[in-house]
Amino acid sequence: MLTIVALPAIWLFTRGEASRGTVAPSLGAAGLATPEAPGGSVADTASDPFGTNGPIFIDGPTTPPKPAVIQIVVPRQDGTNFKDGAATYKRAVGAAPDSCSAPNAAFGATLTVTNRDNGRVVTCVNRKPVALAAGLEIVLSADQFEKIGRLVDAPIPVRVSWTAAG
Repeated sequence: MLTIVALPAIWLFTRGEASRGTVAPSLGAAGLATPEAPGGSVADTASDPFGTNGPIFIDGPTTPPKPAVIQIVVPRQDGTNFKDGAATYKRAVGAAPDSCSAPNAAFGATLTVTNRDNGRVVTCVNRKPVALAAGLEIVLSADQFEKIGRLVDAPIPVRVSWTAAG
């Protein structure tokens, strides 16, 4: 109860002393030791530890810069040697283990299949180009498909690119 009355009274009687050049005993009145300055005298608690007593205003533009168009140069792509679409799998595609089926690529072409979600790549040879369902671009064997994605995620988005048949 005494603290509730004493602290406001101390604050009321000492609030004007800092403006008259004396140090307000803010910590000493609460029962704590008053901090000492490096020279051994009582530290001035009214001074700013960063060396400034007034507000600091940061200079700079008052309004943000106007939006500008940023040019990004993207090389032109030849759409004749790649196709974007989806890939699925079968247990086996053709007799050879590296066989795949892509009807939009030339028969016998070496295909590079890139998973567009994770960047993983697998190569195969288009040895069995048969018609596929809408949206599908390639059918890989299950072993090939697992190199670029999980079987449970089929069909996955891919880019199929190829070189000429050799």
